[in-house]
Parts: sequence; structure tokens; C-alpha cells
Amino acid sequence: MDSLVTANTKFCLDLFKELSKDDEGANIFICPLSISAAFGMISLGAKSSTAGQINQVLHFNEISQSKSTGCEVSSKGTSQEVQGDHHNLVDQKEKTEPPNSQITRSLSDGNRDFNFYFGKLLQKVARIKSDCTLSMANRLYGDQEFPIYAEYSDNVMEFYHTTIESLDFQKDTEKSRQQINFWVECQSQGKIKELFGRDSITDSTVLVLVNAVYFKAKWEKSFDHEKTEDSAFWLNKNEQKNVKMMRQQNTFRIGYIEELNTQILEMNYTKGKLSMFVLLPPFPDEDSTGLEELERNMTHEKITEWTSPTIMCEEKVDVSFPQFTMESNLDLNFILQKMGIVDIFDEAKADLSGISSSPNLYLSKAIHKTFVEVSEDGTEAAAATGAVVSTKSASPYVPFYTNHPFLFFIKDNKTNTILFYGKVCSP
Repeated sequence: MDSLVTANTKFCLDLFKELSKDDEGANIFICPLSISAAFGMISLGAKSSTAGQINQVLHFNEISQSKSTGCEVSSKGTSQEVQGDHHNLVDQKEKTEPPNSQITRSLSDGNRDFNFYFGKLLQKVARIKSDCTLSMANRLYGDQEFPIYAEYSDNVMEFYHTTIESLDFQKDTEKSRQQINFWVECQSQGKIKELFGRDSITDSTVLVLVNAVYFKAKWEKSFDHEKTEDSAFWLNKNEQKNVKMMRQQNTFRIGYIEELNTQILEMNYTKGKLSMFVLLPPFPDEDSTGLEELERNMTHEKITEWTSPTIMCEEKVDVSFPQFTMESNLDLNFILQKMGIVDIFDEAKADLSGISSSPNLYLSKAIHKTFVEVSEDGTEAAAATGAVVSTKSASPYVPFYTNHPFLFFIKDNKTNTILFYGKVCSP
């Protein structure tokens, strides 16, 4: 599963850099895992160059290349326990699926590997939900004139734990739009409304990929509401705005990246299963955000290095951190075509013959909408607080004042999967 986590991180950084090109001063918040899972779902039925472009841009091809055998070796050199499950799964499928199935043959050709591990990873992430609100909504909606292969539907259900819904886009366009929006609103606990506007779905729509994410969690060490005050947040050297700045003094993992003169702080969510890592570069110069060099240097290898014990250790930290709520609504059609996924959006070039027998099937619309809310609220861990009082009581606090643009990502600590990645230039 390590190679899948690496692929997701690489795609996350590629996507982030592409988004930053258009507006360096814009806030960004994405869920790379959710987008990868959505297109992994589509890749089950993609063929030829359509599949090749998806695999390359999302680094799925690297997952296949790293798996020449039926098992995957972890960074510690031990075989993952999922290996036995994988072989049992393949054996079971060979017994139950039709021997002449085109989809069965294609999946056994390496495609099954990363889809199987995607399913396992999503199951692990789903276990976090008891400690936070994490809604990852992926679903395909196809026009009823394009019947979906039963084998494809079965594989989507098995690996990605979702279904493909049939709608009448041609005759009931508005009803179809409302039905999709209602489902997303329910999945996001009412936070994501009107995912698709009135003009985004038409009577020519044939296939829609819905990808919506909502996240909210409590801090392991909460901020005291009474300490929150209006404070300046510097957008650049010359511009500032007033924000609600939270503050606490507590023990956190903190580090310093010398090559970039950047601080990195880890703030755990309840029970420590998830953490937010905040990267704070030097104060910006002139009209820049101060993030440019940090963004250029972000790689999977660097993230692994910077979050390791060689860089980060526990210290008493004086934290100032702004409240913020961010919503992001991205047109993935446009962004992914710039990154190299082109054919799937072209009626003449798309090859989704593993999904339907129709030669005219292509992806009409793909939208990624996210919501995140950061505030003082949280559940304070008594044991951790006690440790704060008894450790290094005479030491001064290390300052971490987040009063200018910063990067952050939220990571599942068990799998090292980056669930969310963002940039805050203006809270």
C-alpha cells in the first residue's frame, strides 16, 4: 500500500502546483485521495490512451510498476498482511466471474492491484469517521440510454464501495440535476449545496462524476475561546486584514526546515489519528505571499523528511493560529486536461468501453467541491495536558505565529495518507 500512498501524494502536489499557477494569492483546499479514488473508479472501465492518461497523471502506473509480485513490501521490509487477502480475492473472482469477461481479463492485468489496494485504503480511512466528520462522496451518474456493464458495476461496488446511478438527462435534465445535488447535500451534512448549477447539466450530458468532500474535526488540544482576539494577518508585506486569531501555549511537535527557513508544526485531532501539519515560511516580501519557494520545493520525499523525528520533536510552543472556513469548487475538466487527462472529456477520443458498449460514452463533467472549518472547538486530552505541565516547565515557549500565508495538510497518521492539502493566503 506504500506505493499507492506515494502516488496519491505525488498527484496531490502536481494538482496543487497547477492550481497555484492561475492565482498565486488564492486560497486552495483539495482532497487528493477523493479525486484519485474517483478516477480510479473510472479507470476500471477505461481503455487505450484514455486509461494511459489517467494512469500517468495520477501516478497509477507507478503503482503497477512497483508490484511485479502479488505482495507489497513495506518500508520496514515486511510483507503486508493484505497479501493473503489479495490472493484469496483473485482466486474467488476467477471462480465466480465469467471466463470470457473482457473486464475480468483487464483487471487481472495489473489494474486489479491498485484498485484492490485503493479499496483497502478507503476502508482504513473510513474507520477514522468515528472520531471526526469525514464525508467523501464519489458517485457516477450515467444517462439511462447508456447501459452499464454489470461486471463494471460489480467492480465499482467491490473496490470503491459505491454505485452507479442511472438518470434521464435528456428528458428530465432539471430533475436529474436536483437529484444529484440532493445526494451530495445529504452526504456533506448540508454543507455542500448546489454542487451543479442550472447550466452545468444539459440534455446532452451522458456521464457525470460527482466528487464532494466535507471535513470537520475536534482538536486534541483545544484553543480557549476567551483567548481568541482580533489580530492582523499579513497578506503580503504591504497589505493586512483583521482576523480572529486563536492562541494557546502547549506541547506540540515542531521543527525547523533550515534550507527554506520554514517552521513546521503538528496539531493533532482527537485521539491522534489525524494531524494537521502547518508549514510557515518567512514573513513575505513586497507583494508576494512568501510561499513561492516553499511550494516549488514540496515533494513526496521532502514531506516524508520534514515530518520525521529528525526534523520534528516535542517542544512547548506558543501558537497563534487564525480561524478560517474555506470552500472550494473546482472544474476538474479544465484542470485535468491541462495536466494531461484529455481523451476522457472528448466524445471522439474517449474509450470507456469497459463501462458500456456505447462508442459515444465520455465524461461530461467532473467537479470537486470541498469544505473545511477550523475553529477553537476541540476535546482536550487530559493525559497530554498533564505531560505538558510536567515536562520542561522552565523552558521558554517556541513561537509559532501564523500571521501570514501558510501551507497545511491533514494526514492520516496510520497510513501516512494526505487526506487534505491547502494553502491559506487570506483567512
